[in-house]
Amino acid sequence: MLKSFKLNYHYGITQPKEDGFAIRDVFINAEPGYITCLLGKNAAGKTTLLSLLYGMLRPKSGNVNWEGKQVNDKTLAAYHRDVAYFGETWCSMGLTVNKNVEMLSILYPNFDRATFDSLITMAQAESTLDKRYIDLSTGEKAKVEIAFLLARKPKLIILDEPLANIDPVFKMDILELLQKGVADNGTGVLISTHLIDEISDMVDYIYVLDNGRITKHGTRFELLGDGDGNLREVLS
Repeated sequence: MLKSFKLNYHYGITQPKEDGFAIRDVFINAEPGYITCLLGKNAAGKTTLLSLLYGMLRPKSGNVNWEGKQVNDKTLAAYHRDVAYFGETWCSMGLTVNKNVEMLSILYPNFDRATFDSLITMAQAESTLDKRYIDLSTGEKAKVEIAFLLARKPKLIILDEPLANIDPVFKMDILELLQKGVADNGTGVLISTHLIDEISDMVDYIYVLDNGRITKHGTRFELLGDGDGNLREVLS
């Protein structure tokens, strides 16, 4: 399980006042086999929090644990073998998708090319394989990257706004890819979004981030019930 304890983070060297924190006393849990949503409007602190959870940023206080061990300089490499991150540059933009996969897959012992090809076929993205990555649309890039990350067979995949600026057809394909990863491999998903309509039917747990703080958390049924009016107020 990924488990964080009272994370605090602010940008800059000097200690700010309380309202200068980007992240304040945040806790969040995510585990294999479940889809956890980090929900919040733009500028709520979602990208900063996910960067802290993945180890790209270090908290000013608090800590992140993975499977009972604190994520730090000594454990980060092993942690990144277990946990994949969508939202950073992962490949060479000038190479074709096939070349990138051939080159990068050797870095991940659990990578399964058959799984990658199956996911690409499921997402109807076979035409991307011989194209340069830089020439793909935003939606095509997202499908290829998520297929690659899932083919690594991680225990958890962290995704920073994967549905932003993507048309509805691509969104459905991306969500199907993630659900297949959970169903077939028990992969955990931690996904951030401000688009409540697209995730409400698929998530297991929801954490609402507002102005750097977790203001609500619980199961989908506890927070959504028969409607999502309260959460819509947060996102308005």
